[in-house]
Amino acid sequence: MFSWANKDGKKKDPELFQTVSDGLKRLYRTKLFPLEDTYRFHDFHSPALEDADFDNKPMVLLVGQYSTGKTTFIRHLMEQDFPGMRIGPEPTTDSFIAVMYGEQEGLIPGNALVVDPKKPFRKLNAFGNAFLNRFVCAQMPNAVLDSISIIDTPGILSGEKQRISRGMCFFFIFNFLFL
Repeated sequence: MFSWANKDGKKKDPELFQTVSDGLKRLYRTKLFPLEDTYRFHDFHSPALEDADFDNKPMVLLVGQYSTGKTTFIRHLMEQDFPGMRIGPEPTTDSFIAVMYGEQEGLIPGNALVVDPKKPFRKLNAFGNAFLNRFVCAQMPNAVLDSISIIDTPGILSGEKQRISRGMCFFFIFNFLFL
């Protein structure tokens, strides 16, 4: 017990890793995961982290009321349109769009994203088909997307309008994100 309290005063040589994510992945697998497994953390709280959770780029989630320029901001940041983008005067974005780097331009539906082990979206399966039908990934080659991924969200409508016109899944997702 307490093997980290090196009693004999000898220093261990530090492990070297190519990237920070490699080091975090190794630390999680060797130190934290066995502890989570022993106390069955994954059974009652959240699933274990996967390689995709460490290997993917940081994500920026854009949240705000409808028609405030979330999609336009992404368009100006990337200096080009992305697949599935719709800009207009009324609430036009009605789905969650993960804008990520990819060699070929295209859209991947949410149901396919949650089964792809290379994408960090496997845990979204818990929100069900109503959410997955309104979740897509737009892949495209872009210099900005080389270092980050961006999530474009539908605009937030007020109160009852949100629940009725968008379905309960959007109401639940937004409450989940903010609580």
